[in-house]
Amino acid sequence: MNVAELTKHVKAGEVKEIHFISMEGGSFVIHALMDNKSHPVVNDHGETMHIASVEEGRKTLVNLKGDVQLFLVQPAVYEEMVGQDSTPQASKEPIPLHGNSMGERNN
Repeated sequence: MNVAELTKHVKAGEVKEIHFISMEGGSFVIHALMDNKSHPVVNDHGETMHIASVEEGRKTLVNLKGDVQLFLVQPAVYEEMVGQDSTPQASKEPIPLHGNSMGERNN
């Protein structure tokens, strides 16, 4: 789905969560969680949209209106070590969708 479709799904209350997923190389991809499935957000060319930062992602989603949670997700790398848990654990931290820019404060 593209950003316009994502906006419609959020407005309809169909999106449970939005994830900014950290990728190797420092970029992020945006996924929407709908019906317990993760749907990547694509650009105008139908390719998975990559964003350089959380702030860029917020700017991309600035027109989203609705009750949806945003999470920063950092997948764990699987380590094959004796005695380690065989299930990789990802980090999933809630962040505000429409937060202040870096350095700005609410007074």
